[in-house]
Amino acid sequence: MVASNKSKKKINYGIGDEVSYVFGSGIVYGEIVRLLEGGAAVEIQFEDGRREIKKARDGSLRLLRRASGASEIEEQRSDRNLIHDYEIDEVRRSDQKKRW
Repeated sequence: MVASNKSKKKINYGIGDEVSYVFGSGIVYGEIVRLLEGGAAVEIQFEDGRREIKKARDGSLRLLRRASGASEIEEQRSDRNLIHDYEIDEVRRSDQKKRW
């Protein structure tokens, strides 16, 4: 069996996180209102007012935005450092000036 390079990070949901859930009829949006079983399950209050309990590892459940305001992509990239090379910026600016 071939090993997969895809490493699925386990997302720990928190109260107030905005999520989407995919049903057969479409996507619905909601907010986490309660954590159950130590975070293994979550209770979601959807936009239409209904509440449902779903497993946190459910593939249909996606994190849209943390209660703090950070999106899932921002959270994944938070460990990366911003690389800023001033010499490259200087050359880029000089090239732009030459074109104008």
